[in-house]
Amino acid sequence: MILPTFTSFLTAPAKVNLGLKIVRRRADGYHDLYTVMEPVSLADTLYCEFRPAPENIFLVQCPQLMTLDANDNLVVKAARLMAEMARERGCEIKGHWDFFLDKKIPSGAGLGGGSSNAAGVMTLLDKFYKLNLNASAMVKTAAEIGADVPFFINPGLSLVEGIGDRITSLGGSLPRYYLFIKPPFSINTSWAYASLKATTEERTANYNIEQFKAASTTVQYRLENDFENPVMARYPLLAEIKRWLADSRGGLGALMSGSGSVVYAIYFDLETAVQAEIAARRRWHESGCLFYLARNLMAS
Repeated sequence: MILPTFTSFLTAPAKVNLGLKIVRRRADGYHDLYTVMEPVSLADTLYCEFRPAPENIFLVQCPQLMTLDANDNLVVKAARLMAEMARERGCEIKGHWDFFLDKKIPSGAGLGGGSSNAAGVMTLLDKFYKLNLNASAMVKTAAEIGADVPFFINPGLSLVEGIGDRITSLGGSLPRYYLFIKPPFSINTSWAYASLKATTEERTANYNIEQFKAASTTVQYRLENDFENPVMARYPLLAEIKRWLADSRGGLGALMSGSGSVVYAIYFDLETAVQAEIAARRRWHESGCLFYLARNLMAS
């Protein structure tokens, strides 16, 4: 039987780290985390096309990333992994997978764009190959691709632990609006982890996660990210941006997301966030920074 061409598209949201603590460095070189993540409306769009062929070929194109290395791209890694699982289960369908990525989430920013794309591809190919993986199997498979990928399998306000493979939903939350400022450089994730000099001795996280479920709309968040000290020591522009955001009118807290380089502030209404963006663009207009407004995505 010759299968017809299959086409689809998916939307892949960004995430923000509402605090990030490094618990320990594991014997395998990875790090155990304790972090609160939330999906936001800033998103990539991924167009997918499958054409039957004698052999599997996976290609990805992105006009915003002209130097994209398909072999090292998380979309391709996810597609290859799902195709291999299909082959092992006797439901292999060979063909050419073409992925076209319309990228809106900045790369190297700590917003998880590549991981979100990969999770979307996993979900799509799970249905295409009729693997019917349960939630636990999807998370386990996603963790093989990257630490942020499991969160995006079913994104929502969550406590994420371990190497990203232990996820606890924190339920509903109030609307939050974010102003993201991306400096004209990215942060090398491997360097950021190495700069922490984490030990194998386990630390207590001691991070307040209940504050993100509070009913008050005037709460001042206490935000912490273990990456900030080493990263901002090397990149003082980030510390300057954070101070400005923390002092912005209506701001309820400012932090660097993930290992950077995006720094953000939180607001409880859209008008205040928009006014902050206008002021930020005026303040940083010759800096090469990029500016994004987004809202948290809440469970229906």
